[in-house]
Amino acid sequence: MEFKDMTIEQLEERKAAILTEIDAPEADLDALEEEARGINAELGSRKAAEAEKAELRAQVAQGAGKVIKDFREEEARKETKMYGVETLEYRNAWVKNIVGRELNTEERAALTSAAAVIPTMTVNAVWDRLVKPAELLGRVDVTQFPSYVRFPKATTVNAATAQAVGATITESSDAVGYADLVPNEYVKLLTVGADIDHMAIDAIHDWIVNNLTDSIRYAINKDILVGTGTNSLKGITVSVSASATALTAAGVTKKDLMTIMAALGAQYHSGAVWIMTPELFYGEVMQITSLNDYIINEGFQYRLFGHDVILMSEALVSSKETIFFGDPKAYKVNIFKALEVKPFESATTTNLQFRGATLADGELLDAAAFVRFAKA
Repeated sequence: MEFKDMTIEQLEERKAAILTEIDAPEADLDALEEEARGINAELGSRKAAEAEKAELRAQVAQGAGKVIKDFREEEARKETKMYGVETLEYRNAWVKNIVGRELNTEERAALTSAAAVIPTMTVNAVWDRLVKPAELLGRVDVTQFPSYVRFPKATTVNAATAQAVGATITESSDAVGYADLVPNEYVKLLTVGADIDHMAIDAIHDWIVNNLTDSIRYAINKDILVGTGTNSLKGITVSVSASATALTAAGVTKKDLMTIMAALGAQYHSGAVWIMTPELFYGEVMQITSLNDYIINEGFQYRLFGHDVILMSEALVSSKETIFFGDPKAYKVNIFKALEVKPFESATTTNLQFRGATLADGELLDAAAFVRFAKA
């Protein structure tokens, strides 16, 4: 019979019998010792189980109980994860809140817990739409520092020299300045009728984000090229003087384009792009028959002599058609505050208003990275 099938009395009787058997001359002491250990282990296990049962009975008698699993806590953790700021559920709750729709208990709790911050999905959607597709903003060097920032800006850079090993080194007279970027506010106020309440949540979210983001992206993108630097980014136009060599007045020629490329330092050519108005590109550049082998058309994206062409109406500077050629990575933009969206109710109508706002500044850190040629 196995120990687990024996009663406590039987186990105690067997222990007493073992004490007698160990004195017999023919006794197998090793076997008896192993049996005795097994009996003691079984008795110890049963006594511990009985003690635990006794404690549990006492707790139950006093109104307590042993909690095997707290399902409420488990559900709370599940709900917290479901309504985290990175989830679709939280994004939907956030959209419902800004358009004034009724929220359920979980949605209200999630927004309160997260202080109604913009959902991660919305932040990512805004960033993707704000930066990636932008003609210039998607190509310049963009950072996200929340405070005022200063970037080194070379004003005089002398070339390195070769000399004999161990010779006295002549000090370089390089001069380094700074570009101080401070926040400028880019805003858009969007007014929409109360019938937005009949739209699906996904449609509302995308419509608000796309409308506000596209408007602000256009404003920043424009200022990268022609911003004055006063309450706006400092544009490339402000930093780069127009060349004394004018483009041919009767129509841009292949020679004009070659002259422009020759004016840019070789170190900037690998990342260089063309910037001009659609009128100039389609009306004159594309009309140059001798360029047929040098213009590549991939959908609506053009490459001229191997360099991307960016079409911007703002390249009409002081009423003069202008061509810019250079490397956008030399331009620094800092986004101090990501685009936020806040709702408002009109006091005199049933309309809703949504304000989109972001803080940004930018400047060309190396003026030699661009050349600028205007028509006579």
